[in-house]
Amino acid sequence: MHTTGSHSTAVSEVVGEMLMIGIVLILVSVFSSSLPNYLPSERCPTVTIMMSNDTGGNITLWHKGGDWVKTGGLKVVVSNTTHMSSYTLKSEPPFIPVPDTQAFDLDGNITLNLPHPLVGDECVVLATDRAVIFSGTVGRGKP
Repeated sequence: MHTTGSHSTAVSEVVGEMLMIGIVLILVSVFSSSLPNYLPSERCPTVTIMMSNDTGGNITLWHKGGDWVKTGGLKVVVSNTTHMSSYTLKSEPPFIPVPDTQAFDLDGNITLNLPHPLVGDECVVLATDRAVIFSGTVGRGKP
């Protein structure tokens, strides 16, 4: 009878270990599934932009400081009281990033060759998929 008792305690120790391992696995899966809720969200880029334009319809946006931005995700919207146009890297007229076509970074610029001359008071917006990073107005040129 003593042999049977020692055998049953050995079985109960193995069952106890298996239960502990099962509980640990369940707790790890619960915590790992809820972990993304506690991670910080991706922040919007902060960029300092200077805008220049000429009378021929060219607008140039200069990156003067802040975060770099993927050029492929940028969109420029030019609008006035009667018309609105949106331009991306793949649109016509050309949206020309200098010096790199992959990233808009410090001392880089984007030149937008518009098909029509600027009449003044156009609003220019530079935006990513998630945020507007620049907004400005083209003033009227003096004759």
